[in-house]
Amino acid sequence: MSIVPVTFSEENEGYITLSAFKKFARDKKNYSLRTTASRPEMVEDINQYAESSEENKKTVLLWVDSVLKEGIKDLYVKKMDLNNDQLSKLNDDSYVCELLEEEIYDPNCRYLCNHYTGSLHCYRYEINNTIDGRVINIYLGKLITFSDKNNGTRSNPYPLFVDIYVDKGIIVGRAKSKSNMYKYTKFFDSEHVQTTSTEKEILNAIKYTLEIFGIATIKGYLVSEEFKGMLYNMLLNYTQTPTKIVQMMEDKKAEVEEMRDLLVNRICGLSTYYLNDVLSDITNMVEKYFSISYPDKSIFTADREAYPLKISATDDEESKLEQRAANEDPLQSKAIFFDNKKLLQKSQLCDGVWFRFLRQSSIYFNKAFNVRISIKNDCCSIKFTEFTLEEDIRHVLFSLIKS
Repeated sequence: MSIVPVTFSEENEGYITLSAFKKFARDKKNYSLRTTASRPEMVEDINQYAESSEENKKTVLLWVDSVLKEGIKDLYVKKMDLNNDQLSKLNDDSYVCELLEEEIYDPNCRYLCNHYTGSLHCYRYEINNTIDGRVINIYLGKLITFSDKNNGTRSNPYPLFVDIYVDKGIIVGRAKSKSNMYKYTKFFDSEHVQTTSTEKEILNAIKYTLEIFGIATIKGYLVSEEFKGMLYNMLLNYTQTPTKIVQMMEDKKAEVEEMRDLLVNRICGLSTYYLNDVLSDITNMVEKYFSISYPDKSIFTADREAYPLKISATDDEESKLEQRAANEDPLQSKAIFFDNKKLLQKSQLCDGVWFRFLRQSSIYFNKAFNVRISIKNDCCSIKFTEFTLEEDIRHVLFSLIKS
C-alpha cells in the first residue's frame, strides 16, 4: 500500500524533491531508509517505514504535509478587514476550532495524503503562537484536471494552504505554480471544460477561508497603495548606500555643494526654491558614478539578506520605469538604478521587484534564490521560482510585512 500518493512523490510533478527524501532518511537514522538509493527506491522505503507502525505512519504523513507546503510556490497576500469583535474571536481557540472542525473533510485522516474531490475541502488545521504572532494554518485540497500534449489528460490532487496571521491582520494563500489547469472533470471535453489557474485557485481558497469566519478583505486603491509602500520600504532596506560609497561622497561634500551653487546661481539663475532639488539631483549623480565605477561589486551584496535584480514602478503622472540587471548582478551597481531612483523616492511606491535572497539555511541547496514580488490591485503576489524551504518562504513574507 502506498502512503504517499504518486502525484506527490513522482519527479515530474515536483512536489517532493530528491533532496527532501534524502534529508528525511538522514534525519530518521533508520537502517531501512537509504540515502543513496534511487527516487523510486526511496519512495518505497518511506512507504514501508510508514506501514511498520502507526507512529511511523503519522510521522510520514506530517512530513509530507510540511514538504508540500514549501518548494516552488506562489503566495497571495491580502489584508483583512477586522473589527475588534472579529479579532477577539480569532484569538479564541475554542471559537476557531469549532468553526474549522465543521469543515474537516475526513476526521479520521487529517492529512493531505487523502481522498480528493472536485470541491475544495479542509483536511486539517493548526493554531500556533510564534515569534511572528498568532497564526492559524489551514491545509486544503481539491482535484484539478491537467491537459497538455506531452502528458495527456489527468486529474490530480492539488493541495492549497491558507495562513491567517491574526496579529498582522493579513491572510496568505499559497499553492504550487502549475499550467494547463482546468476545473475537475471526469470526462475531459476541450470544448466545454472550464479553465482555471494557480492564482484563481489560491484566491478561491482565501475566499473559502474568510467565509468560514465571516471576514472580508480590504479592497480598493488605498490597500494597493499600502502594499506598494511596503514594497518600496523593503526595497529601500536592501539598497542602502554602502559605507564605502557614503564615505567617498562625504569626502566630496564641499565640491557637491559648490556644484549646486554654480548650477543654481550662475548657470540657470534659479531661485533658492530649487536648492534642495538641485542638490538631490547632483548627489544622486555623484553616487551613481561612484557606484557603477567601483571595482568591487560585492559591496552591494555583502552583509545583505537580499538585493534587487529588477524593479518596476509608476509615478503620480503614470510614468513607468522598469529596471533590470543582467544575470544576477545587483541592480544597485547599474546606471539604470540611479537614472530612475528619483522617481521611486518621489512616490515612495513600488509595483514590483525581483529579489535575490540568501537562504537562511543552505543544508542541501544553493546559497541563494530568486523571488518576484508584485502588487496586483488589492493583493500582493510573491512568486518563488525554485525550490525554497519554509523558513525562507516565511523570511521573505515577513521581510515585506515588517516593512
